Amino acid sequence: MVKRRFTVIMGGAGMAPEAGPWQVDLCRPGEVAPEAVAGWRALLTRTGAADPVFSDPDYLLTAARHLSDGRTVTVALVSAGEGVRRTLHAAIPLTVPHPVWGKGRFAVWQPHGHAGAPALDPRFAGAIRAALVERLGTLRRGASLDLASTGPTTVGPALRPVAEAVRIPAHHILAVGGAGASVRERIAEPHRIRDAVEEFLGLDAAHAAAPIIGDPCEATLVRVVTRLFAERRQCAVDLTRRDGQVVAASLILGTGLQAVVWRRAAEGMAGRRRLDRSA
Repeated sequence: MVKRRFTVIMGGAGMAPEAGPWQVDLCRPGEVAPEAVAGWRALLTRTGAADPVFSDPDYLLTAARHLSDGRTVTVALVSAGEGVRRTLHAAIPLTVPHPVWGKGRFAVWQPHGHAGAPALDPRFAGAIRAALVERLGTLRRGASLDLASTGPTTVGPALRPVAEAVRIPAHHILAVGGAGASVRERIAEPHRIRDAVEEFLGLDAAHAAAPIIGDPCEATLVRVVTRLFAERRQCAVDLTRRDGQVVAASLILGTGLQAVVWRRAAEGMAGRRRLDRSA
């Protein structure tokens, strides 16, 4: 795997492709530099990503490390410009073809169950694709890039919302009824998220037909993603208690209008199809 240092990536919203040479840096998911992560988020903001939570590097890079199903994933960071004017225009996870039967075909990688477009500035879609094909050709003779499902200005299939995604307000909720009623609490303080996630996992293990905790990779994904989002105050956990016991729980990623319910667990969910277990 060839890796080249990624330099300055912030800003440059009005840059034209002719402003400087295009560069494609390939990184393993666990080796993307902090400045590249910052540029990735700046790109999402600049392009108004329709699905910022599940296009966020904290989510995608963690999923690529733990849910790649044995496939080799590399992250293509496509930038243009020189020196301090270098700007990131695309961040695309790709599956690397098998050296024997992979036929040299690279493809956009996405976690199972997702069909969201990767981070990309659509103004430069053609130049980005050309730069990618040229760079991948230096890695594998006869390499091709499988973007068959893309439109003229996007990379990757059209965005599909997370199943049962729910937009939520950004305030704490506490609902109290009479005797025996449920109490719902929203936990958003970063130092409390870890314990709240473990309560969620315990409830899911007790009542889900296919508990998250039974799949070490998926359990790690849940723990790491919630920790990383909590560090940026982008995570919350809703816990509903009855008689002191947790009877329902939700993991929430993002804030305000961009917040989505990522996972749910509740008593009596065993045997139901887990539509909200999207990753």
